[in-house]
Amino acid sequence: MIKNLNYILILATIVILGAVGIAFIFGTTFSWVMSETDGLWRQTALYQDYVNVMNLTVGPMVILLVIVLGLCIPKRLFSGARLLQLMGSLTAMTLVLSLSLGIRLGISALLTVAMFMQMVVIVMTLVGSKKLVFEVTGFYIQIGSALLHMGLILFLFDLVLIGDALAQRTLHLNIFWVSTLFIGVGMVFTFYSDELSRLFSRGQASA
Repeated sequence: MIKNLNYILILATIVILGAVGIAFIFGTTFSWVMSETDGLWRQTALYQDYVNVMNLTVGPMVILLVIVLGLCIPKRLFSGARLLQLMGSLTAMTLVLSLSLGIRLGISALLTVAMFMQMVVIVMTLVGSKKLVFEVTGFYIQIGSALLHMGLILFLFDLVLIGDALAQRTLHLNIFWVSTLFIGVGMVFTFYSDELSRLFSRGQASA
């Protein structure tokens, strides 16, 4: 059951990211064409309609991505019935807070919990803990995966803050660049894990 759950979460993440990518490509292309046609179109009602359509299109996808990503994190730390119980609790918490206090707060709460758990995963990976559950073996690919997930969490958290004027002014760019750093380093460690392993193994052997 857990293996099927992992497959479902991975497949859902790929599908949602693909849909978000297509929406962004379409939106960017449309905006560029309109800007070339009418340089002042951002000051027209059509631009506001465009923003509203993009929000309605991408918004639900981002929410689904946040929920899926938030549910992916616990499987590094828990397994079996405890994992299912925790995932159910996180889903229920997100729904209750979203319905009672607003979607932004509900999603922010889920991301905060996911961020804390991912920090634990990173620390445990760095110290070589055997209690973590990874689908892959090797230190560099595991720490790369952990850093990549942290970067995605921060990036989604940044998206949630957009629309809050104060948060956008004070935190938006800082969180964006930190998330970019995590994602960049995580991708290097993930995609070049074999090369890094050979490089540092050779260095230790020569020392």
